[in-house]
Amino acid sequence: MNVETLVKNAKSGDENAFCELMKINKEILYKAAYLYTKNKHDSLEILDETVYKAYVSIKKLKEGKYFNTWIMRILINECINYLNKKKRVSLLGINIANICKGSREDKNLEDRLDLYKAIDKLDGKLKVVIILRYFEDLTVSQIADILECPIGTVKTHIHKAIKRWKRF
Repeated sequence: MNVETLVKNAKSGDENAFCELMKINKEILYKAAYLYTKNKHDSLEILDETVYKAYVSIKKLKEGKYFNTWIMRILINECINYLNKKKRVSLLGINIANICKGSREDKNLEDRLDLYKAIDKLDGKLKVVIILRYFEDLTVSQIADILECPIGTVKTHIHKAIKRWKRF
């Protein structure tokens, strides 16, 4: 069954259709939440809240073809709200002692840690754009739909983020 049919069924009250939609999107949503929080527990909590809000408001979705954009927007808002409530910046959950040993795997962890730190230094919109573009492999137009802004603005945010990364 395609997404539009599942959305139509979910809007009419079919809980199995909604569950199927969540199965399709759970991995992408979890990865996006994890990139924000760097914490498994927090990511799962955000994902739970996203699923709940989507379930409650699925009937408000006007067109089924925009479900993926709609659910990602809910997740991003939940991530921002969660981090604002906590008023903290999470560090990547890696055992620092393992990094100091110096093996090849640890070098990869160091690179990932540096990447996550660089992402954390970006401002809100720039961070969102980079996560959606390079970690979720969304197109510029898909990102513009999710953020509800012009394509040119998304391109500008990507350019600014890359420029700031070069300074780090």
